[in-house]
Amino acid sequence: MKKILAFIVTLTLATTLSAQSLVRTGFYMENGNPVISNPQNSVTVSITVEKRSFIPGQFARYAQKMLGVRASLAERTETSIVAAELSEQIPSGELVKVEPQTVEGIELPPFRFDNRAMSAEQQAQAAADMIFSLRRQRKELISGDAGENVFGAGLKAALEYIEKTEKQCLDMFYGTNVRSVEQYRYTITPTASEKNYIVCRYREGVGILPLSDFSGDPIMVIITPTDGDTSSLPFATEKDKVRTEFLVAATCDIELLCGTDSLATLQMEMFQYGKKVVLSVK
Repeated sequence: MKKILAFIVTLTLATTLSAQSLVRTGFYMENGNPVISNPQNSVTVSITVEKRSFIPGQFARYAQKMLGVRASLAERTETSIVAAELSEQIPSGELVKVEPQTVEGIELPPFRFDNRAMSAEQQAQAAADMIFSLRRQRKELISGDAGENVFGAGLKAALEYIEKTEKQCLDMFYGTNVRSVEQYRYTITPTASEKNYIVCRYREGVGILPLSDFSGDPIMVIITPTDGDTSSLPFATEKDKVRTEFLVAATCDIELLCGTDSLATLQMEMFQYGKKVVLSVK
């Protein structure tokens, strides 16, 4: 057994130049225990997608008339793949997930001070009046023209309240932007007969889609194996009494594609595409 272990070390050193890995395969006994060796490698795909959505304000159509600035009336969503990675090991870090901001309707808008029925235009006018009123109040507080006893922490709290209320009113005209980030991971253990793998699909404005949704572009892993140089190995002949089967890993160039766009590349050894050799063990 010691001779076999020493021989394996020698073979590993002999193949260092070609960066090849060598592993004994099949069924054999080791230290009195049965071993079935069928080495395989996996590759992990990590994709990070950012989604940005715009939700128009409920008073957007009145912004030009009441605030003097036009507001967008169109709802839209944009997505982009901001990061992609191929790795031999499953990343130890947790999946990244930034929850989108919560955009909720305000039950009682800040411009309402009574329960009178108001049309949409009247509500928009009240919100616009409050915006300008809040800005006047802010200017007076900062300049000292109002609130002689408002200073220190009280002034800070008053200014924060004004800013928060003004933003609520402005959002009703100009809408809100919502951003979320999410990471997806897929681990592939290839087979020798297949070199192309679709892990998911992607569509602009939507993000990552399942394989069954053909409306998106495929995100594929393309594996290109290269045969290693085994010329330095002591191949067994008919005269050799001790013959052992080994598997020489293939060096693979791996590329991650979204449609025709390259997202990431990796070079690693994979036994699935390797070459079986029978060597002489003396």
